[in-house]
Amino acid sequence: MSDDPRPVDERFEPYEPRRRVPLPVYWIAIALAIWGTLTLWRDAHAGSIAGRQRGDEAAAEKRRAAAPGADLFLARCSSCHQPDGSGIAGAVPPLAGSPLVKADPSVIIRVLLRGIDGPISVSGQRFDGHMPSFASVLDDSQLARTVTYVRARFGENASAVSPSDVAAARAWAAGHPGPWRGGENIRAALMPLLERQPAYVASSVAAPDPSILALVQHGTGGGWSCASCHGDLGEGHGDAPRIAGLSSPYLLAELRAFAGGARTSDAMAPVATSLTDAQKIALASYYSQLATPSASVPALQGALDRGEALALDGDSAKGIPACFSCHGSSGFGVAPAFPPIAAQQPAYTAGRLAGFARQAKQGSHALMPSVAARLDDADRRAIADYLATLPPVPTGTAPPAEQH
Repeated sequence: MSDDPRPVDERFEPYEPRRRVPLPVYWIAIALAIWGTLTLWRDAHAGSIAGRQRGDEAAAEKRRAAAPGADLFLARCSSCHQPDGSGIAGAVPPLAGSPLVKADPSVIIRVLLRGIDGPISVSGQRFDGHMPSFASVLDDSQLARTVTYVRARFGENASAVSPSDVAAARAWAAGHPGPWRGGENIRAALMPLLERQPAYVASSVAAPDPSILALVQHGTGGGWSCASCHGDLGEGHGDAPRIAGLSSPYLLAELRAFAGGARTSDAMAPVATSLTDAQKIALASYYSQLATPSASVPALQGALDRGEALALDGDSAKGIPACFSCHGSSGFGVAPAFPPIAAQQPAYTAGRLAGFARQAKQGSHALMPSVAARLDDADRRAIADYLATLPPVPTGTAPPAEQH
């Protein structure tokens, strides 16, 4: 028992008297509430703007992709000039903002018809790539759509170019064969207001020896001549490949492979074994310098859109890399290991791919057999026909053959 004499109320509950909340606590709570509300509103507003921007950009890209000529630009021009027209530093000038694109449409039409060989200066920057001629692979309507798209997308000029505009320029170009050779003639003939251009330095390659021309036309000792299969200018025919414009190191390596048996061919083996090594070197150099118009056309009923997709992007689901990832922009080749594949005869391309696939079945794990093994017959025909529609490799890109 407690010693406290006061009575105890068993219902008593302890409590503390109420105290007022300090004002600073109210101020902090109100400030946090305001800050949270503003943050939520700002984030929601920014998300809405970003969403609208993404939607606008997607819609704009969709409109650009649907514009006449967009498909031709993406398939024929974007691997060098890039889809956004930014070009490649030191090699391919940008289209975005280019004075050539903003000029009279005849300027860009003439460039597409003839190509450019040698250095060019655009907006104070020097570029030393080599642009092919599209005259042999795109008709007047296709060129008109391409130029219209390029001028609208990168020159901010919505006026359409007509096939008749291209036809007039094509008639003019027929009297001015060969590519623009850099230097002052671009400035004088295309666009007088263009900045001063770098001088064109002509190639120092010597004229072919008459004995080499005799090999091309008549062969050795009554054997087959080069021209009898590959054409007078190396343009190829049927399953005989185009060899004009292939790099001389690649051609030399192939001739040596045929002669040594590393590569088999009933047609090429007797020809290659009849040549001296000096003749092989001279022939490789001769054909690498030929700027021959394309004689290739789709002939295998391949799906061109599928061939274009495989060439540009590959097929990740089947483990197929893009053709151009190894063979270079527009299929112009990366010497000496990867030859040009643009403007190649489709029967030869399809047959070569089938041969690589057979090597894979025989146990080869080399790059091309591994890739070709993943292609079915429809893919081979699609790639072969698509490559046949491309412009040929421009001159000036091939290094000399090794002399050993």
